[in-house]
Amino acid sequence: MIKFFRRIRQQLISVNPPEGTPSTRAGKLSKYLMYAVGEIILVVIGILIALQINNWNERRKATQKEELYLAEIKSSLRADSLQVRDILLFNKEKVKIVQGFMRIFSDTLTNGERSGIIEKYFIPFTEYRTFVPNKTAWNNLITSESLNLVQNRELRTLLMEYYDFDYASSVQERIKTMNRKVVDENFPKFFTREYVMENLKMSTQLPASDESTIHLNQTFLSDLFGITYLIKVQDQGLENISTNIAEALELIDKRLEEI
Repeated sequence: MIKFFRRIRQQLISVNPPEGTPSTRAGKLSKYLMYAVGEIILVVIGILIALQINNWNERRKATQKEELYLAEIKSSLRADSLQVRDILLFNKEKVKIVQGFMRIFSDTLTNGERSGIIEKYFIPFTEYRTFVPNKTAWNNLITSESLNLVQNRELRTLLMEYYDFDYASSVQERIKTMNRKVVDENFPKFFTREYVMENLKMSTQLPASDESTIHLNQTFLSDLFGITYLIKVQDQGLENISTNIAEALELIDKRLEEI
């Protein structure tokens, strides 16, 4: 391109006026001026082309970085989606366990039957699940101060809301606290004389199973019911999280197709 303009400039200044005309000196001055102006124009054109190429390269690099970050975030979101699914499945079983535990309060059961129920659900009850998103890819994006690389404003806002939410202080923390409370306050009461003998092979002077009054503990029953309610609330939150993940993945796929 620059050679093309230079050739035109040389053709223009190569035209000489006839010999002996009064305009010969003026023609030479005009030729020099045209040469100088031509050089300036060529320099300006060169600078503009260089800037354009540089801008194109910067945009290309930015797009490549955006593609890389979005691919990493997409992978994290897919893992989060699987985590949500697993917790929802676990919660279904957890509710069954809690409801099974609540059967010990039935007045039609003997203490022996209650002991069987307690032994069946003793260990499974101690488990619970909470959702924690994988923030590695997002944190890499933020720490590199590259958030503006995400061109889709809707996607950028959705990701900010998703990753900035305080999951630890939500109902999930309440589930963790309530579950631990039940274990700490009531599980020691499950260690009857018979239970210790069967599981620890020790003879003790602990209360016998038929002396247990755990089925009369209103707080215990209330806490168990509260856990089922909290799990229901957690499930609703997990469904919303799943929806947000699906929306984010759709926007990411759309953007990756555009790149």
